[in-house]
Amino acid sequence: MSESDENLIEIEGVPDFWERLAPAGDSSLVLDYDGTLAPFHVDRMRALPLDGVVELLTRIRDAGRTHLSIMTGRPMKELLALLGDLDIPVSASQGTEFRFPDGTLLTLVPTQVQEERLARALEEARAIAPDGRVERKIASVAMHTRGVDPEQAKSMEDELCSLWEEDANDHNLECRRFLGGVELRLDDIDKGTALEKLLERRPDDDFCVYVGDDYTDEDALEVLVDRGIGIKVGSPEIPTHARGRLADPCAVREFLKGWVRTAT
Repeated sequence: MSESDENLIEIEGVPDFWERLAPAGDSSLVLDYDGTLAPFHVDRMRALPLDGVVELLTRIRDAGRTHLSIMTGRPMKELLALLGDLDIPVSASQGTEFRFPDGTLLTLVPTQVQEERLARALEEARAIAPDGRVERKIASVAMHTRGVDPEQAKSMEDELCSLWEEDANDHNLECRRFLGGVELRLDDIDKGTALEKLLERRPDDDFCVYVGDDYTDEDALEVLVDRGIGIKVGSPEIPTHARGRLADPCAVREFLKGWVRTAT
């Protein structure tokens, strides 16, 4: 092993990760945003990428060996405001918004019946949480509890989920929990379907990697079980479909440095 190889961060669970990446002719790297590229912040619009991350992503993009994409539960407008426009494919709002470098925009919108239920869900959430903690997206309603006392947060989430789950199935909606809140969203549309969309034109033998930290990322990590390597960010005690693990966004930054050394 060379001195430069020794400086590469080890991916727990995939000790030969860099040896597998190095000879790959084509690769796809898809990254979550919050909790992966950016540390969490109580104020969602202050959750900025770690220093150096944008520069690393730019180097990976410009090298031309990696098909780089970003996927997030945030609305597209928020992600672009925080990360900037890197001119790469982006999926936002839990798989209901897409933006591609050629200018193509794709939005999956709720039906009229779903829209009416989401409008009621917005008011139900506002009755439980301050308006600043309630977010209406194109096809979902989310209540954020980050920074709230854990017991109170759980109580708020349980109460709202109980309301939403009463008739979610009747509207082809589902209540999903994420790290720091709950969301009523379109059923069968998630980060798994979004990942498939982002990879649908990629070669079958692509070296595919997805890195994410949230419960919602498990849908994408499950897709990669038979197609590539999923990497979970966060506590090793949390069950996951991912094969590899990284501790936190700082470790993800080191991972990106390793990708630059190995695949650019």
